[in-house]
Amino acid sequence: MAARSKRRERVITIPGPAPLKQVMDKELWKEGRAKIAAAALPLFLRYGFHATPVRVIAHAAGISSGSVFNYFSGKDEILEMILDESQAEAERALERAQHTLSAGRRADPVELFVSVYRRYAESIDAIRRYTLLAYQEVKSLAERKRSPLFDRERRIAALLKTAAEPALAAGVFSHDALDLKVQSLIVLAHAWAVRHWAWGQYARFSDYLDDLSKVAVSIMKA
Repeated sequence: MAARSKRRERVITIPGPAPLKQVMDKELWKEGRAKIAAAALPLFLRYGFHATPVRVIAHAAGISSGSVFNYFSGKDEILEMILDESQAEAERALERAQHTLSAGRRADPVELFVSVYRRYAESIDAIRRYTLLAYQEVKSLAERKRSPLFDRERRIAALLKTAAEPALAAGVFSHDALDLKVQSLIVLAHAWAVRHWAWGQYARFSDYLDDLSKVAVSIMKA
């Protein structure tokens, strides 16, 4: 028994991957997700979320159907990623606009608001296919997955209200129905993407935005 107690058990240690390999694997995983999402976007727009099988997305991405599940738990997670990242870009654009303009503090509070709002509308135009998809398919996500998207929409509305504060303080803009006004301006920024067929009189988005900026000021003053 004494001899047995002195016996030392061998511990086998399996080394993990080198740090560089771990970073590379993570980057490859991100690249794979981005590739699949990019392939899914036009398919969701053309056929709809529910009518687009995973195998069709996989074929468009140039991978096997089973490989899709190495990157996503299911098709709804692909949709969630597409909507979340596009919406996040619009929020970042608005934050950048406010940060840049607040640093300079333009004298005209209306011009400040218009500049921020135009930057937001331009960011929506840059992702207009994603905006269209959001209107079509956000209902396809489970409620718990829709909630973060709605939370971000509320943050975007709050950022626009912050941009309006100097004009509100100066008495140029009205506080009456302020939340409704801001939400209306968000919808009008989206309208170029979701109702493009109705704006035949505008050859370019910049033309639409010029008129939209005037409408935005009128709404905020009302």
